[in-house]
Amino acid sequence: MRLNKLLLALCASAAVLTAGLTLPAGPALAASEMEELAAGLTTSGFSPRVEQLLKNGRAAQALELADIGIRANPRNAQLQFLRTVALESLGRTEDAAKGLKSLIAAFPEIPEPYNNLAVIEAGYGNLEEALGLLKQALLINPKFALAEKNMGDVYLALALEKYESAAPKLSGNAELQTRLKTLQRLTSR
Repeated sequence: MRLNKLLLALCASAAVLTAGLTLPAGPALAASEMEELAAGLTTSGFSPRVEQLLKNGRAAQALELADIGIRANPRNAQLQFLRTVALESLGRTEDAAKGLKSLIAAFPEIPEPYNNLAVIEAGYGNLEEALGLLKQALLINPKFALAEKNMGDVYLALALEKYESAAPKLSGNAELQTRLKTLQRLTSR
């Protein structure tokens, strides 16, 4: 179904923007190596390293390093957020959603958790819930472009859902059929 493709595109937009730090490529770091890496970091050094691990496709190591950093600084919202990104990257969507909800409860003034939770909710097909979360993210930061883009995706998904629902009941309505076909073409890319 085209709605599923649109929801997958929305889910793909939850990517993390990362800094230009580099870690060595190659095999994943072992647990003891992650502890060693963490031992050489200041509290402000954890987030950039976790971001770089995520950028390099090393979500398991990013999760481990984030956990170490959070143990050292439990109120670090950025590390908590990056932890949820790592969880999502590992396919642990329910854990990521739970972490995002906790982050929203602890830091309601940060818009990114609302955006990422909206992407998860949209992926579950909870489009109205996703829309509410995106509206909240944009109330906090009206210039949050990724949330605006995601809101557009949710509105498209909602429109497609409604048009697909109405189409069999209004099969003779040429205007509806044209709009439905247009939306289907737009969302099949």
